[in-house]
Amino acid sequence: MDEAARHAGGCHCGAVRYEARGAPVNVRACHCASCRKAAGGPFHVRAVFPVEAVWRQGRMARYRSSARLWRVFCPMCSTYLFGEPIDRPGFLSINVDSLDDPGLLPPQMHIWTSSMVGWVRLADGLPQHPEGVAW
Repeated sequence: MDEAARHAGGCHCGAVRYEARGAPVNVRACHCASCRKAAGGPFHVRAVFPVEAVWRQGRMARYRSSARLWRVFCPMCSTYLFGEPIDRPGFLSINVDSLDDPGLLPPQMHIWTSSMVGWVRLADGLPQHPEGVAW
């Protein structure tokens, strides 16, 4: 991926905008129950960037969804935007669905497939891991 790439996005109502610069550390589809509920779908695709590579503008709120993660959202429209890992300071995960063009950052693997929704069938050929994997 182009190191000079710029990935812009924001919330549904437009009150929050952001731009991530450069290549992500990784892009993964997570099937854990926590991510599914936060994203409102059968899995959640997130791209991890160094915090300093992400410019953010607008009022945001957050809640601690686990011992390891803060979830950041727009308080106006409730769009889930970012994950702030407590155990990995200096990194930020972006909800790929909040990008203006989510097709530019496809997942590289599936994680927590042991928690996958029963009717989901993965046929994309990507690696599948029953639990999480190291960064």
